[in-house]
Amino acid sequence: MASMNANADLYKQTLSYRKKSAPNQCLAQSWFVRVPKELYYPRYRCLIEPLICGQDVFEKIQEDLLSARHSVDIITWGFDPGMVLVRKASAEDGVRYGDLLKNIATRKENPVKVRLLVWHDDAASHAQMNNNPGYYGIRFPLIDRAFTDFYSEQHQAYNDEWYKQVCANEIPNIHFHVRKVPLEFVDQALSDESAPSNVMALIAKRYPTHHQKMLLVDYEIPKLAKGYVMGHNSITDFWDTKEHKFRDIHRERFYEMDHAKLQRKAWESVSEYQRRAADEVAQAYIDARSHVAKPYQDVSCRVQGPILYDLNHNFCQAWEESKRPSSLFRELCWLTWLPGLKIHAMVAEKIVDSLHHEMDPGFIARRKALPLSAFNLPDARHNLQLLRTQPLHCEKTIKECYANLTRQMLHYIFIQNQYIQYKPWAEHLIECSGRLRGAGYLKPLYVFILTSTPESDGMDRPTYDVAGGIGMSTTMRVEHEEAVANAKKNGERLPLDAEELAANGLRVFMGSLWTCADEKGQLSSTDYEEIYIHAKVAVVDDAAFTIGSANLNLRSMALDSELNVISDAFDVAYQLRADLFRQCTKDPGPPQFEDMGDAFKEWKGLASKNYGAKESGGKLIGELLPFHVDRKPGSPVL
Repeated sequence: MASMNANADLYKQTLSYRKKSAPNQCLAQSWFVRVPKELYYPRYRCLIEPLICGQDVFEKIQEDLLSARHSVDIITWGFDPGMVLVRKASAEDGVRYGDLLKNIATRKENPVKVRLLVWHDDAASHAQMNNNPGYYGIRFPLIDRAFTDFYSEQHQAYNDEWYKQVCANEIPNIHFHVRKVPLEFVDQALSDESAPSNVMALIAKRYPTHHQKMLLVDYEIPKLAKGYVMGHNSITDFWDTKEHKFRDIHRERFYEMDHAKLQRKAWESVSEYQRRAADEVAQAYIDARSHVAKPYQDVSCRVQGPILYDLNHNFCQAWEESKRPSSLFRELCWLTWLPGLKIHAMVAEKIVDSLHHEMDPGFIARRKALPLSAFNLPDARHNLQLLRTQPLHCEKTIKECYANLTRQMLHYIFIQNQYIQYKPWAEHLIECSGRLRGAGYLKPLYVFILTSTPESDGMDRPTYDVAGGIGMSTTMRVEHEEAVANAKKNGERLPLDAEELAANGLRVFMGSLWTCADEKGQLSSTDYEEIYIHAKVAVVDDAAFTIGSANLNLRSMALDSELNVISDAFDVAYQLRADLFRQCTKDPGPPQFEDMGDAFKEWKGLASKNYGAKESGGKLIGELLPFHVDRKPGSPVL
């Protein structure tokens, strides 16, 4: 397995002085990624605006879409056309995303060409992930209803009809493509990684995903162009406010069975003597068999300037590697082992593609003619670099980004990420800390990690591989006790603990985020809810940060396509850190570049206090609790 320090020598700098003139040169930290392969270069005179949580990012997206004049290009892991971006009284009170795209594509003045590209592998992966709800809908409802959470009757019907129209190319100026990662790239992507080899991991290995999320508006009008690099998926679950209110009615309600069927059952449940209160009884029946979407924490960013040149390259390359949606027959042929059926599927696909009229086929060539300088913003002062994990093109610059951020850290790193499951990063952190200590750097390094309880027990082992390696072994009781027993039995060293790491200058906090009911008096256990952290953000030393789609796990570092941006805009880095700190603790932390010692102690104290409050039925202060998992782990997944 390749070390995360493999490219360290590329960051070495040389400085020389003229003997007869003033020393007008100095060294600056090398935040931008360097690898011995082709990559996107840093871009200057840009603007970047981080956007925290769905309410803010989707409101900004709707504003930009309504003001679009030429084109809208979207790449996303999944697309829910029925989601409402800007919500009024409830989750479905507002303009649906699908209608918003229809409106701008078909209006009389300045109709916009919309290109939408999503990840779609086959019927099996769709039934498991439901990342494009309604995709099979009216055509094959059993596939589209194979999941456990059901949308409202109106929402599902809208999605079914929208996908039916867009797949049939019936909506003017909206062009829809799908893509998947060809399996021939999997072994190459994992060749320098350590991957689990159990049955579940091998199945997962057959389904690498395109996990990028980006949006590009009016690229061919450079003065108006803007874009997004996102953590958010374009699915209704990802809409939430920064306050993460307990069971907020602005978050979607999901049902345990088909909504229309549930409503019929609700009315059938009303007994004769309950007729006077029939509405209330039926609603209570439905409420007991449905739930409001869990609170979601996520971060995206809006960008302008020369970075759009690379964002467009990423989109155009993806568009050329994608295709129109296939029929279910062709998908099922690809899933079989019969070569004859696959040949028939290939022939059918070529015939359909030859008959299809591509909207504006010359757009990529036109865009190639636009120079980088056309996107310069003379008054802008943010420097940005676009990063990818792209197995089709052997790119792992996001992995190198995390390696370099950790390598350059001199004071703290703050990571908020859906998955903290990449063991090489934990080993790299210890190595970098030890190298600084060995060179005589004696100031403490602070590591703030926020992540969610792993969504399946198959993710517990990979999470423990990180937690156990950075002194947080006790946060996962079952794995910790097992590790201690094995160490004693085999005469090996016990798992690293926080005190041992702190003695060597590395102080680590690992926490999760929770919300609670806003009621007076004693709360019950059902009045607390974990906030699902979907963010993929890291901030280092108030000086640099990265935002995007990549998790800190094996899939995002090597196997799935991902898209991040890194910036050394220290004013933005500081404000982002302060905003995220304030969100979870009600305190922004110290002023820029100041010591993090007190903040670290306050985080540990607040998390402990909130843990006690949750155990005793009290109110939470902020959202911070210690990370804690107490269950038997399953077989590791990929």
